[in-house]
Amino acid sequence: MIEKWCYFFKYASSTGEADVRKIIDSDLVIQRAYDALNHFNWSEKELMTYEKEIKPIMDKQAVEDYMKKKLDKKENKK
Repeated sequence: MIEKWCYFFKYASSTGEADVRKIIDSDLVIQRAYDALNHFNWSEKELMTYEKEIKPIMDKQAVEDYMKKKLDKKENKK
């Protein structure tokens, strides 16, 4: 695990997509770090497109989380 983070900090800016997939394996935290770093290289148009696409997904997730929390509270009162 430490080796993955060392590699990330040293080579992240010069690592291609195929190499990233090999390095990450199933580590979601490192995947998020690469994704966050990648966002800094996007143009304003790319960023706006991404935000336009991700907003409905995030909104839906927020509604689902709210409904689950509300349901949990209701079940705990019984």
